[in-house]
Amino acid sequence: MAVRNRTTAAASTQRFDDALDQTYQGVRGALTEVLISVKADPTKPQDMARRFGINKNLAWKISKIVTVPEPHSIISNLPGDTGMERILKAFESGGASKSSVDAARAAIDKFDRMVELHVDDRSTLQLVLSSNAPHKVPQEHLHATRKMAFQGNSAIWGIQARVRMASFFLAPNTDDPTRLDTASVGGLIDVRRLRADVSVPLFMRFAYNDDGSVRTDAKAEPICPSDGSGNPLMLMRDFCTTPDPAFQPITRGEVTRYMLSPGPIGNHGRQTWIFGERARSFASIYADEHNAVGEHAVPIQVPTEWLVCDLLVHRELEFAMTPRPLVYSLVGAEVGPGEGSEFDRLPIAEQMQSIGHSPPEVATPLMPEHPDLIEHVYGRLGWDPADFHGFRFAMRYPPMPSSVVIQHDLAMPE
Repeated sequence: MAVRNRTTAAASTQRFDDALDQTYQGVRGALTEVLISVKADPTKPQDMARRFGINKNLAWKISKIVTVPEPHSIISNLPGDTGMERILKAFESGGASKSSVDAARAAIDKFDRMVELHVDDRSTLQLVLSSNAPHKVPQEHLHATRKMAFQGNSAIWGIQARVRMASFFLAPNTDDPTRLDTASVGGLIDVRRLRADVSVPLFMRFAYNDDGSVRTDAKAEPICPSDGSGNPLMLMRDFCTTPDPAFQPITRGEVTRYMLSPGPIGNHGRQTWIFGERARSFASIYADEHNAVGEHAVPIQVPTEWLVCDLLVHRELEFAMTPRPLVYSLVGAEVGPGEGSEFDRLPIAEQMQSIGHSPPEVATPLMPEHPDLIEHVYGRLGWDPADFHGFRFAMRYPPMPSSVVIQHDLAMPE
């Protein structure tokens, strides 16, 4: 078995990036020379379209290529063979020098040979760019790619959800302010089975240390106590559809997975499940030899259109005010969140956003009842919303199976 290490991967990526940049800049420079030879202004694509009789969309694409030096964000605008030849002939008829047009054709040919050598074709090139540098690629391209994955996974797994939501709360413990009280609210909104006998893990519950080992000292209790009928999922029934979902708990060691039982297909069986739990004196606010950061994980194990994840931090916990999102692959993971290593980390473009404070503004059109839900949590736990700062991570068509982790620092020991 061959092992591909990071050094090899980095070298391969560098070779590709160098080839991409060199050939793209060659195309960009050659097309610039063509425009210079006919005194065309690349910042005025409409004028170019009228003057040379070319399609407005093609003129706009040429304008983008010439004026944007970063290839990742603009490669999709490179016209195909037919469109590019139409453009070059129009410029040549409009007075462009033959040498500049020939140089442009040669540069485009060199670019296409680079694409064929490294990735076969331009459609695959788009996938490569989205995978390697999503922060440089237009959001609509990332969404289109991940939407295809969402649709395919929905058909394969036989289930889909409109929103996967999670809200995490951090506050100092009332009795011991060096300890953290935590609460989490999570769930799936508008879940639909596409296959009646589908059985997938929808929730899992456990706490872990930095090294991934499961913590056994963290005891969770429901935000909404049971009414006597039993509530192992810690459902917040006022925010769920009825009847309660049928789940099968599967416990292995300290980890419990909740598997969805078979049910109706499509809208007839559409359901929303929201659960809430709290843990008093969950952990120290201080970093130690076992834990340097705090993490809050959201497993994505169902194809989902949107992920909305909030972190609501008490104003006294200044060390946690710079949260950062990480996404880890769960492919091959035996347990789940907490096992992720840097080798499992997936590149993402989305960033954490502030949603204000005193109190945070949690409203979102994706979840009209969300403000009522968060207000309910504050009330149940006796917290003042004005004491909290809010941060949100939103992602369209999050990859699955994966673990979205919101990470923050812990306080340094005094």
